[in-house]
Amino acid sequence: MAGTQFGGQAELATAQARDVMPLPERLSFEQGAAFCVSYATAYAGLMIMGGLREHDRVLIHSAAGGVGTAATQIARNAGAEIFGTASAAKHDAIRAQGVQHAIDYRTEDFQAEVRRLTDGVGVDVVLDPLGPTSFRKDYRILRPGGKLIMCGLSEAQNEQGRNLRATVRSLIRIPTSTMPWWNAARLLNQNRGVFGLNLLSWWRREGGMDRITQPLLADLGSGRLAPVVDRSFPFTQTAEAHRYLAERRNIGKVVLTPG
Repeated sequence: MAGTQFGGQAELATAQARDVMPLPERLSFEQGAAFCVSYATAYAGLMIMGGLREHDRVLIHSAAGGVGTAATQIARNAGAEIFGTASAAKHDAIRAQGVQHAIDYRTEDFQAEVRRLTDGVGVDVVLDPLGPTSFRKDYRILRPGGKLIMCGLSEAQNEQGRNLRATVRSLIRIPTSTMPWWNAARLLNQNRGVFGLNLLSWWRREGGMDRITQPLLADLGSGRLAPVVDRSFPFTQTAEAHRYLAERRNIGKVVLTPG
């Protein structure tokens, strides 16, 4: 199994040797395809940038998605207390992965709910692929020493996929949603950190992503990590697969298979 930066939706694909890993016998090929990018993103965000430790509190947005389920498993194995946002219909599924506090983002204000559940203390780490609207709220619920990891802008997509109007709105919102953080005097007093995570640029800068996948292989082989595949589609149904993903119907990964 291996990650590819582009060109992965093909019967034949190329990958760097340092990015190729053995597929554990207990896993299907679909699970192998679901592992590389999602778990690398989750590990880089939570463990390297977030420094997540046992008994820390972590908020994982989109906890039912591919990165969300990976992050939940990694946080669970680290012994963290996990808060996760997802629609109510997916709460049983995210609890099964290790989320202790499921929050319905459609009917509840996650900022208020996290404050209520933590008696106003807040969380140590937030992993947010939504942004930018949610970033400001994330920052407000960080406890001293807390870290926000911004790893996406899914607000820029809708059920038709990438939406130009939504993308423009998101880009316009970024300065106003992040401006308070770049005030050095304020940062010195607030004791919080903000990280931006783009796996592609990380991958290109280091020439591979083995630093953020190799530490996971032992747990993957032992079963402590198990990629969740919601559904597999043949290449002939690629458009339907992307639509299924854009409509947020999945729990875990959506995989394409040759044939």
